[in-house]
Amino acid sequence: MLAPQGVLSVSDLTKAVKEILEMGFPSVTVEGEISGLRSTAGKHLYFSLKDESSVLKVVWFSWASRAGQAPSEGQQVRITGRIAVYEAQGVYQLVVTTLEPVGLGDLLARLERLKQTLEAEGLFDAARKRPLPPFPPVIGLVTSPTGAAVQDMLRILLQAGVRALIRVFPVTVQGTEAAPQMTAMLGYVGARRLADVVVLARGGGSVEDLLAFSDERLVRAVAASPVPVISAVGHEIDFPLTDFAADLRAPTPTAAAELLARPWTEVESALVQVRADLESSISGRLDRAKATLGEYRSDRLQETFERILQPYYQRYDFAREGLRQAWADRMNDLRRRVELAKTSLEALSPVAVLERGFALVSDAEGRPVSRSAALSAGDNLTLRFHDGRTRVQVEEVLPEKL
Repeated sequence: MLAPQGVLSVSDLTKAVKEILEMGFPSVTVEGEISGLRSTAGKHLYFSLKDESSVLKVVWFSWASRAGQAPSEGQQVRITGRIAVYEAQGVYQLVVTTLEPVGLGDLLARLERLKQTLEAEGLFDAARKRPLPPFPPVIGLVTSPTGAAVQDMLRILLQAGVRALIRVFPVTVQGTEAAPQMTAMLGYVGARRLADVVVLARGGGSVEDLLAFSDERLVRAVAASPVPVISAVGHEIDFPLTDFAADLRAPTPTAAAELLARPWTEVESALVQVRADLESSISGRLDRAKATLGEYRSDRLQETFERILQPYYQRYDFAREGLRQAWADRMNDLRRRVELAKTSLEALSPVAVLERGFALVSDAEGRPVSRSAALSAGDNLTLRFHDGRTRVQVEEVLPEKL
């Protein structure tokens, strides 16, 4: 069809474009990642299909009659369908005929291609990796604030007596928002030098669960970080691409904490050995002194004994008092660190926010509501307080900025 000539109405031009697109693409297969998934009364699905640089609108009419399970947000899929133009808005969209998830093999192949590209650029070179500071004053944990990984790392660091400030930088570690959040947080920590070493961590999961840690943006951020980075993701058998770009790879978050705690435990062991050696030396000298005193006459024994042993008793008392004081200082420091960690964790709790008088607002579908512009009079809402919930109905929307 030739493009129409002359002055056209919007409707005429839209119809002409519709005819060209729909005739030119009666059937097409496209692969990408699902984003912005929503449904209408469970009958039709609307979402976008995206890749690294483009977004395509997609609609799947009456999907339930042709599929046993709805696709999920962030899922990689392959869609066969036709191009259609929605005239009311003047946009083109892909109308789904069939939808199937992309297999794990396709995903792994794509990750391998990305790995080879980044490796060719030198991002994984051993020569650019930096040694970790043995006693970093500040340790940063970029991870989920509610996951088991952060709890395990804090427990190990505190039990080992690590005398460093531990900062938890909260991020999402799974889903479409995970990679952008972690990338931004690494940039934030590095630009402001908020830590002397950073642990990028999450617990185990499937290949899909750990996919955010192979995102190209995050891998490049790890390589470019001015602060040394430890990648501690998943289990020992998991190797996301951040493992190759980081200055050090730890097989698990627990292993990363143990690695950071090791210099402190070695110092503690050395102090224990010094104490044992000192006590042994003092004991040996006391024994030799007692043997020497046996040769003195009985009328001079007490005086000679005290004169010889007085310096050793004094050194022993000083050494014992010093060890007691050091031990008391360590225990007081540990108590302060535990209280600080406890306070930090309690401050991160969403319950603590609710207890300060805030409420969580969600619509009738259970979705969070963050803007008044999303509400209309008559909408049913649920308000969640720290001690319960209540249902309300919007009478009037009064937009204003704080």
